[in-house]
Order: sequence, then C-alpha cells, then structure tokens
Amino acid sequence: MLARLRRSEGGPLAYPFVESPNFTPASRRAIDVVVMHTMEIAERSDAAEICARWFRTQVSQVSAHYCVDADSVIQCVEEKDIAWHARGGNTNSIGVELAGFASQTPRDWKDRYSTALLARASTLVADVCRRRRVPVRWLVADDLVAGRRGLTGHSEVSEAFKRSDHWDPGDGFPVEAFLDSVRKAQQAQRRAARARTKV
Repeated sequence: MLARLRRSEGGPLAYPFVESPNFTPASRRAIDVVVMHTMEIAERSDAAEICARWFRTQVSQVSAHYCVDADSVIQCVEEKDIAWHARGGNTNSIGVELAGFASQTPRDWKDRYSTALLARASTLVADVCRRRRVPVRWLVADDLVAGRRGLTGHSEVSEAFKRSDHWDPGDGFPVEAFLDSVRKAQQAQRRAARARTKV
C-alpha cells in the first residue's frame, strides 16, 4: 500500500496518508466533536493498514479521518473534509477508528496492545483537540443534540440522531482513563510548542 506523508493541518504531527474516495469535500467547516470508533478488526500490528485499505475502496462507502493501531496512525481523509463515519454526526466531526472490537471488556482495554493503542490515539486526539479548540470532555447523546463540543463514541451519535445502530467503542471503553491520557498528551504538546518557540 503506497502512502504519502501528510502533516496534520496546523500541527507538528505527520501521518501516512491513504486517501479514501468516500468523503464529502468541504471548506471552512466547524469541527466540534471527535468521534471514537472501533474498527471491528483484531488487535494486530497492521490493523490500521487493513482498515485504511478498506476505506480506500469505493465499495466500502465509509471512511474515517484516522485509523489507529498499536504501531501506527494512518490518515484517510483530510480534516477539512467530511468523512463518512457516523451518520448524523459527520458534518462537524473528526472520526478516529481504533483497532479492536466494541465487545471488549474493561480488562481487554488494559492489555499490552490496547495500552499502546490508547497511548497512540491519545496523542493524536490531543493534537486534534488542541488545534481545533475542542474541549477534552465526553459527550453523551443529549450533549450532541444540544450542540456541545467534545469527544464521544459512535454509540452516542447513533443514540442522538437515530441514523445508525452502531454501538462502538462499547461499554468497556475506558472513557475517563482515555480523557486523562488526552489531557496529559495536550500538556506535553504545549510544553514542546513553547520550547520550540524559545529556540
């Protein structure tokens, strides 16, 4: 799979870019929400690549902005454009697909693979939230309907807008631990940015 490196818009992080044809071009859209998904792909070192290859096909009719596994992050849709990842919630969101399954238990999310995956995802999400000024807080369905900004799961988008029956990332997803990790990653990114400006 050929991928070119794409720098995140306005940020220091760069990821391989495997373009999906499944998106709606947009410009100057508001980005208010980061939607977390599970790929429904087993925990393996090439899960992000497998997901990106699926998104690259027109037949899939789906996409997300980012695919994350324990080893890598791959971008599939530019942030300025609308990925097709959570019907009802696509227009103002960034979609992030995580290797693994919605059926994972809290214990499953603590294994070595998921720990590395969540660390990688928290760095990505921290960067997105920092650049887009998205508050690091978890939104439930009522928050989404009210137009609040923050992070959420596909399940909450499904409940809020009744356009899907997806329930990922699942009841076992470690919401509070993930939010804490995102906040810590943001602090580290801010320190690094300040250090760069002093040089």
